Amino acid sequence: MGLSITFVSGPRRSGKSTLIDTMIRQLWRTEPHYIRLVGTGSGKRRPDAGDPPPQQCGVASARWLEYDDEHIFEILPQTLAGIHQKDRYGSVVIEADADPSLRHAYPYDHRVFIMPLPPRIDAVFRQARRAATELQNVLDDTAAFASEIFGLFTECEQEDADPSEVRPDLTDTQLRGFLHSPLGDELATRITLQPPYHGLVESDIIVVNSGVGERGPQTAECLRRIECLLDRVRGLTHRTSELFLCDPQDGDGKVRKSLLKALAPMCQSGR
Repeated sequence: MGLSITFVSGPRRSGKSTLIDTMIRQLWRTEPHYIRLVGTGSGKRRPDAGDPPPQQCGVASARWLEYDDEHIFEILPQTLAGIHQKDRYGSVVIEADADPSLRHAYPYDHRVFIMPLPPRIDAVFRQARRAATELQNVLDDTAAFASEIFGLFTECEQEDADPSEVRPDLTDTQLRGFLHSPLGDELATRITLQPPYHGLVESDIIVVNSGVGERGPQTAECLRRIECLLDRVRGLTHRTSELFLCDPQDGDGKVRKSLLKALAPMCQSGR
């Protein structure tokens, strides 16, 4: 597909719309198509018909797309295919809340995650006991999946079953490949992070919006832990990501200028 698709996600009221508006006004030379993904029953209100039309908002088209977990893998590709038919090499920016079902709903070209300033460590990271419980949940989910799909486990033993093999530990290359997979991402996020922050690890750019949220006594330590987590993921997967602590609305901020420079390659037409 010739479209260039940028996925901007994050917790509610973290500044997603503000960041996208800044990207549209300052970075995109060709007007992008805008999609707002809204979960069915989320309580969000569709913009009124009297709201400014797309041509006054700097976008080629604007869509309000409601979805549920069961159909998002059909709805989103169909919508993007419709845009592609009309604008073969256009660009698309998708705005969404931190919904885990959206993370793998489409192979986005670029991912941006924006979050408020965290007042406490446990606003972003799970406590140790909860993380251990989540690890057990992941293992249970994996076993259930293998049983249902591959039939690896049965209630009755089979006499002709092959004996288990002694397998060597994973090499660094194999470990990097595993952690770069969707399952590896899921392990790194479900165990370590609170659900609204699961998209943080797999994003190309992470914005900590200093204009939203409150600075608390644990804010600095929480940000340090986020950087440590990103460094570990970068080392294991060779994934490149950048974290910016700034207010996207602060026109004079030095970090904001660096952020816009990093975002610029995402605001290009497709090929």
